[in-house]
Amino acid sequence: MFRVVQQRIVGEKHLKLLVETPCGTLMLDGIAFNIDLAIWPDATIQQARIVYKLDVNEFRGNQTVQLMVDYIEPL
Repeated sequence: MFRVVQQRIVGEKHLKLLVETPCGTLMLDGIAFNIDLAIWPDATIQQARIVYKLDVNEFRGNQTVQLMVDYIEPL
């Protein structure tokens, strides 16, 4: 279970996330493609169950770890 810190739509149907790990010591970016716009984004959702793969995001010459979200469920 992750704490959802930020969420926003990018592109037309992709959800960009900032989540706090269950241990509470690390913040990670995440991206979920083709999400259900009837559910996301929703500022009232503060926790989610996420199934993901780790990935390296390369943007403007910077590399960061991000979660490639396969499944996300609000809690």
